[in-house]
Amino acid sequence: MNNLEFSSLPQSLFDAFLTEETGVQFLEFEGARIAFDFQPAKETCQNLLILVNGYQRSRLDFRAFRKKIERLSPNTATLSLDNRFCGETIVNDLESLSVQIMARDVCALAAIYCQKLNLNSFSLLGISMGGMIVQTLAAHNENVEKLFLVSTTAGGSGRIWPVHVNDPKNLKFKNNYITLESTKEHMFRYFGKRFLQGSPLLFDMMCKSILKARVENESNTDKGAEIQFYASAEFDGVSFLSQIKAKTFIISGNEDQIIPVENSYYLKENIESSNLKVYEGVGHLILVEEADKFVEDVSAFLI
Repeated sequence: MNNLEFSSLPQSLFDAFLTEETGVQFLEFEGARIAFDFQPAKETCQNLLILVNGYQRSRLDFRAFRKKIERLSPNTATLSLDNRFCGETIVNDLESLSVQIMARDVCALAAIYCQKLNLNSFSLLGISMGGMIVQTLAAHNENVEKLFLVSTTAGGSGRIWPVHVNDPKNLKFKNNYITLESTKEHMFRYFGKRFLQGSPLLFDMMCKSILKARVENESNTDKGAEIQFYASAEFDGVSFLSQIKAKTFIISGNEDQIIPVENSYYLKENIESSNLKVYEGVGHLILVEEADKFVEDVSAFLI
């Protein structure tokens, strides 16, 4: 995967008119119009942290996290993007997608902003499917300094599937967001018991918001969700875990029913310079369930 090094990118990429100001911007790149936004460091920039979200989640999920990072790590600039078939990103080819393609999108933005900020390296944080994307890039790009793998898996033979997946080989896409009842039944698996018991109103509000968004964008969302689903399900990064040289922080919840914590132990065993932290009583969505603890741990590792 030599095409994930900065040197593999076309020189014309750096002619794109992109700014170091806040607000959504778009990068035209290899058949897609990638939506992203950049947040400059409060003080002299020493690090660029790129945030990559999971399956069908947009960059907007990181809004509160980024405000806290700005306070705790004032020398860190952040950049977050909408993966292909998600959020405001537009893709021309409605058939082809892989984790490697999405990793190349991240690579392009990293190269542009490392040049703008006069940085020789950058850091990556990926959640769930985003974790698959960033580990792929980190294994094939020598400029990655620090890596955060959150609620994710190495895929392939290293993937431990949740108990509700009976036969991974015959995994099929299914739209679980048809009614409020089906949405709640599906989303119930994403959280730990403590959150579900302590925040029932928030859980209900989140389910209603997800259902509303999908109904409003049904024609585009279902196809995009299916394409992303298979790209994520078919991911296999086992063979290149040993190539990851970045200092790596792996984070997982011990009640994760989507990507069980055993996947994080596998990552820890196979990534040379890595640490693992397991949050007790927490499910898949650490960004929601342990927002303050999570950002404090990330900020501490960035130092």
